[in-house]
Amino acid sequence: MDTKKLSIIGVIVSAIGVILSFLLAIEYFGQGTENVGNSFCSITGGGDSCLQVAQSSYSAIRGIPFIGDIPVALLGFGFYGTLIFLFGLNLSPKHQDSLKQRSLIIFSLTALALFVDVVLFGISVGLIGTVCRLCGFTYIVTIALGVIGFLLIKQSGADFKELQSSVKNSIGTLFTAFLVTFSLGFATSKLSTAPSAGTMGSSRGLDSSDISKKISDYEAGEKLNIDLSGSPSLGKKDAPITIVKYADFNCGHCLHTSHILRTVLGEYDGMVRVVYRNFPLDGSCNRFVGEPRPGASSCVAAVASICADKQGKFDAMYTGLYDNTEKGVGHTTSTILNLANTLSLNVNQLKTCMSSKEAADQLNKEIEEAGRLKIQSTPSLYINDKRIDSGTPDPKFLKALLDRLIQKI
Repeated sequence: MDTKKLSIIGVIVSAIGVILSFLLAIEYFGQGTENVGNSFCSITGGGDSCLQVAQSSYSAIRGIPFIGDIPVALLGFGFYGTLIFLFGLNLSPKHQDSLKQRSLIIFSLTALALFVDVVLFGISVGLIGTVCRLCGFTYIVTIALGVIGFLLIKQSGADFKELQSSVKNSIGTLFTAFLVTFSLGFATSKLSTAPSAGTMGSSRGLDSSDISKKISDYEAGEKLNIDLSGSPSLGKKDAPITIVKYADFNCGHCLHTSHILRTVLGEYDGMVRVVYRNFPLDGSCNRFVGEPRPGASSCVAAVASICADKQGKFDAMYTGLYDNTEKGVGHTTSTILNLANTLSLNVNQLKTCMSSKEAADQLNKEIEEAGRLKIQSTPSLYINDKRIDSGTPDPKFLKALLDRLIQKI
């Protein structure tokens, strides 16, 4: 097979990689909602595997200034887009003189990408506990591109001794191609999942009649007079809508709910406050739970969040504890103090607080209040002092309820 046919196949295979990466990016930005990425994953037999990976702490490079989180999938989008550019140059008669150099670059880039894929596969299996079906397809695409790159080297007669000079001469062009395709993928995937003003997108399982009934049930519910004193919160203190979340730091559904509530805080900025309370499913500190957890891990994590709040670091500790849960790191005094170091907390102050009567009293106060509310599972949510169904909230219902409450203000 000549270099032209190989390059045409390369363009096609790279385009498949671009599409798969785009779907994965949409799943990341639209996690918790019904979107084309999630639907395609389900159609291919992946179930919720893509969502589980998207929700993990390994799915993105987080906290980039001026940009925010960058999904790993978009790095793949930039990679495959760059290969389309390189294969395309192979099809141009005026660029045939540099075919050997591009063949070396294509093969080297795919070899590097394959190494990254192996690492990501290991993380998926060993730490996340599932393999995203669409991710698996990208691994196959990368292998195929590596084979094409190798065949191009053979057909063009390229010499690996020229690799260093080839990369050096092309580094600027490669960076530009990657940046352009990455930026395109970032903008289009984020915009395609961005809700219009005041909306949160759609979710699975509920139609309009279901939502109407749930809202009616909520409105008919009694006020519960929940005592929120001493509990940390995010959002404006005087926001007209208060969401109370009772959770356990070893609870996967609580983690999923935290993603949804962060979306709520962003989309209803100034209108919603979220109050975080502990209900550790751990008999070591919770008299409403029969069995203790090994090492009292849920209790230790709950006390750590209370003490981090006293240093103004609740949000960082809250996120870090759930990140450790995803990584399979057990919550112990040692792991929490290590986490505190990375979050720039006063470790000695935190350690003293965690063994204090004050922190124990606050945790017990939250647990007793949960007992009065007859909470039996986490997450349990309350909106403006009224109960909604326990478990991960349906985003469509939550959006409809919040919009209705705002209309009444």
